[in-house]
Amino acid sequence: MPSLTRIANTSIALGALCGVSQGASEPPNGPAEIQIAKAERSIEIRYDGQRVFEGRYSLDSHLDLLDKVDLRVTSETGARGEVTQHIALSAPSGTQVILEGVLACSTQAFPAETASPAQERFKLVRNSVGLSSNLRNNAVYDRKRDWMLEGKGETQIKPVGPGKASREFKWISKGAEVNLTFRPRYYQKHKNLPYFRPWEYDVWKGSVTGWCSWWAYMADVTEKDVEEVSQVFADKLRDFGYSYIQIDDGYQSGAGGLPKDWLHTNSHFPSGLEHLSKSIQDKGLDPALWLNVHFGDEAFTKAHKDWFIQDRNGNPHKGPWIDFGLDGSVKDAIDTVVRPTYRAIHKMGWRYIKVDALRHLLYDATYPRKEYFENKGIRGENAFRDYLTAIREEVGSGTYMLACWGVLPEVIGIANACRLGGDGFGPSTLQQYTSWNNVVWRNDPDHCDVKPVDHATGKYVDGEEKIRPVLVSMAGAQLLLSDKPDVYRDDANLEGVKRSSPILFAVPGQLYDYDSTKTDHLKEGFRNTRGGADSGPIDADQRGEVCPWWMLDINQPFESWTVLTRMNWHSTLLDRTSVKLSDIGLAPGKYSVFEFWSKKYLGDFENEFPASALAPKDVATYSIRKTLSRPQILSTSRHISQGGVDLLSVNWKGRVLSGSSNVVKHDAYSIYVRLPEGYSVKSASFAGKPAELRVEDQVAEIKLTPESTGPVRWRIEF
Repeated sequence: MPSLTRIANTSIALGALCGVSQGASEPPNGPAEIQIAKAERSIEIRYDGQRVFEGRYSLDSHLDLLDKVDLRVTSETGARGEVTQHIALSAPSGTQVILEGVLACSTQAFPAETASPAQERFKLVRNSVGLSSNLRNNAVYDRKRDWMLEGKGETQIKPVGPGKASREFKWISKGAEVNLTFRPRYYQKHKNLPYFRPWEYDVWKGSVTGWCSWWAYMADVTEKDVEEVSQVFADKLRDFGYSYIQIDDGYQSGAGGLPKDWLHTNSHFPSGLEHLSKSIQDKGLDPALWLNVHFGDEAFTKAHKDWFIQDRNGNPHKGPWIDFGLDGSVKDAIDTVVRPTYRAIHKMGWRYIKVDALRHLLYDATYPRKEYFENKGIRGENAFRDYLTAIREEVGSGTYMLACWGVLPEVIGIANACRLGGDGFGPSTLQQYTSWNNVVWRNDPDHCDVKPVDHATGKYVDGEEKIRPVLVSMAGAQLLLSDKPDVYRDDANLEGVKRSSPILFAVPGQLYDYDSTKTDHLKEGFRNTRGGADSGPIDADQRGEVCPWWMLDINQPFESWTVLTRMNWHSTLLDRTSVKLSDIGLAPGKYSVFEFWSKKYLGDFENEFPASALAPKDVATYSIRKTLSRPQILSTSRHISQGGVDLLSVNWKGRVLSGSSNVVKHDAYSIYVRLPEGYSVKSASFAGKPAELRVEDQVAEIKLTPESTGPVRWRIEF
């Protein structure tokens, strides 16, 4: 049962910082210090030696009843040591209590929502670019120190603005009862991620988009194939943000696992890895390479049996898919087998590595031989992490590392990303671990082939060229295409591809997962007990019902707006519907709505707007902006964020709307501007030259076909 303490009429403190000295870099796994002064009606929360929250409470009426506000603090500790603290304020009958305060956080803090009736009213997956002011937000999560403060009651959280060293948020909660809940070590303890230590590492901020050879060619890839697709990407997709060219299984000379097997290529790659890395870089692209932890050289294993995980008889343990698992705790093994490979790869210029078969090292070698590690006085998971740490040390922090495959909490803090499920594009995976993306690591739904091949007929399957990359972009995940180059030569296949890259860095708008089945299993400590060949209870499902609504709150210095995408993953028509603005967390007021793919201005709405029916595998992407009394941007044509990627600045002064945009060579670029009554376009220009201009139904489109990629200034006079 939770402990209960009633607050007296004096200033008191509840909870203490546990086990960590003040100023230590590691935050404590213990309760915050909560100070209540009833005379001043103040509440202060201090954690890790810093003031987290400072506020005062009042009543909306009958102020003479302030002394009747019931204020209680409780604290409880769960089985994993997870601490939960509640501050509950109950108003006298007929009144509401109002709590106003300021939250002080690190620069990695962001507002988000916890599970609430808002999700039942309108189910979506929501992410944020920048600091969101969405009214569905009722919590702030500070990633750097891994704590979360949640408000129950009608709660509004408004960013005051990012500072160089900290962030602040204005906080208002009101209701017949207001409840603040503080949870330290939120992801590490409450979500059961023991290796999550975010104060020790940052997540990868850049867009990860490009191409992978695996789904297109499997192990039959050749140097010629890679050169060909690299040239196509350099010619057609590089300037849209597709930078990585990743070679998968098929280049290595052997399956032994020794450095020579990886560093010497087979006859399909006659020029070698160093030449290929340079060739990719010469095209303005980033070379990426697949390797794995499988070890199959039996003669070497017998000669160095103490370097490998051993069975009960003291012989190297042999398991499916992994063969012999290298013991990461043996320094000579790591120094001889692992470090030389990755040191050479890094020196050759490979800046992205995909490390495969990790689940087999874990589930087919490490966990089955738990006794072996116990006899050595170490944990198998730590030996596993020692292996990965050696790789990281050799390739450096600037090399992107993808762990493959399945959800592997044991790689947290070492790998930048994790492939969440099995082979093949997995649209369901991203909604099962949405709260992890760009907090724990970058999510990878596996290769995104935009023209899937029907293996029965050998022909391409049409219809998903747009919906697949759009989903990944809205999720803020990793997007590696994997088709043969003929797919990309046909511009008819590329509209969704072009408009989905680069991927904006987004943090979760929800601190829960749309489908929590897998993360609930992980909280309970489930793992794969049947080996690594099949998906386990925490591995994300590749296929299943996909949430039709995905949303981005985009917050730029010059404007904040909402991008809402509706996707139809079914083979039947998705009916017309309407979207209530309050359901998606927008404040009362009038909003202008524009649909990206049809280039259609739907109008201005105060309560709800219509969403058209969707054909199978079709997509609608709406820009929703607060309606202004002067001309304003409705959308741009470059990217589904409708300005989030391309708009660098926007200014309004003296009946002139001006700014700058990032544009792509030979890709027609349009800015769509709403014209309120009384305004017409007098002139429009890009880089000082007259722009193409079209005006229709209160919308002005100014258009440019750029001759080069990069920023361009524009100006519209009214």
